[in-house]
Amino acid sequence: MKPSVWWQIGVPFLAFVVAGSVALAALLQVSYRRQSYRDFTALAAANAEFVRSVHLPADDRFANYLSQVLGVEVHFRRVPAADRRHQAVTVTVEPGFDLTLIRETPSLRALLLRPVSLLAFGAFWGFSLALAWVMARRFLATARLAVLGKMAASLAHEIHNPVAAIRLHAQLGEPAALPLIRAEADRIESLVNQWQFLAKPTPPATSPVDLHDVVATVATALAAQAEHARVTIATNVPVGSLVRADRRRLEQALRNIAWNAIQAMPGGGKLTFEYRDGRLGVLDTGRGFSPTALARGTELFFSEREGGMGIGLSVAHEIIRAHGGALTLENSPTGGASVWLKLPPAS
Repeated sequence: MKPSVWWQIGVPFLAFVVAGSVALAALLQVSYRRQSYRDFTALAAANAEFVRSVHLPADDRFANYLSQVLGVEVHFRRVPAADRRHQAVTVTVEPGFDLTLIRETPSLRALLLRPVSLLAFGAFWGFSLALAWVMARRFLATARLAVLGKMAASLAHEIHNPVAAIRLHAQLGEPAALPLIRAEADRIESLVNQWQFLAKPTPPATSPVDLHDVVATVATALAAQAEHARVTIATNVPVGSLVRADRRRLEQALRNIAWNAIQAMPGGGKLTFEYRDGRLGVLDTGRGFSPTALARGTELFFSEREGGMGIGLSVAHEIIRAHGGALTLENSPTGGASVWLKLPPAS
């Protein structure tokens, strides 16, 4: 689950738990203090009856004895509480003779440590977790349906262009159009494969792969589109640049990145595959990434290109991450954008 999804679910849930816990604590505190005060009053009444029945002397010595036994301050006269942190209960023993008990007001800590309070909080938090689980499942199901809807619309949009190109060149019947028809058909196949990957990702089946061969295959597959866009392709990847990867998935990721680079050069330019310091880079001579694109370029459905659906880099990023590698977006010092891939070595 993406951090943004956790944020959307976690923050409201945390607010609900905090607000509910505070409200429950306040309710328990009011109930506890009321019950405690009733018990305290009953204690004072019982002791007043005891003093009345045994006719004990109402002096300071007996008051100290009762204080030790009861654990509260005892006076045989009417005495108000010293401050708001103390409670006083006065009961008349006989006319002109009162019994006053004074104690500290029950603290919140004492309330929270009561078994009934712990049980109440445990029940509330358990209910909250169950509710969060149900709501999260519904939220994710709704979000998944929304994503699938966008995916379906995007797939229809992306396939429309190559299908139109195939239909046009097939109607012309020119032999020179065959490479472009094959390239567009390969593009449709690639789109379907990447949608399958998004809908149901599976772990890559890795083996030693030579990046030189992978880049050569991708460059050949994109040659017709690159020529049509007036983009030249250069490959600077030495033979024997071995990594551990799923070749089909890696070709798909590189093709997505390279196709984005070609589209970023509407007036033509140069696309370069570069191997440097254990990383494979795809460099173009376009305008480069904006600050926003550098931060969000690999997010699903993020695109700054008019008509773009924001799929290619996101799929490439997920493929490389599934390999245990990393994909980074940069702007070249000499101009243009560069996408660098770091994959586990074959050894």
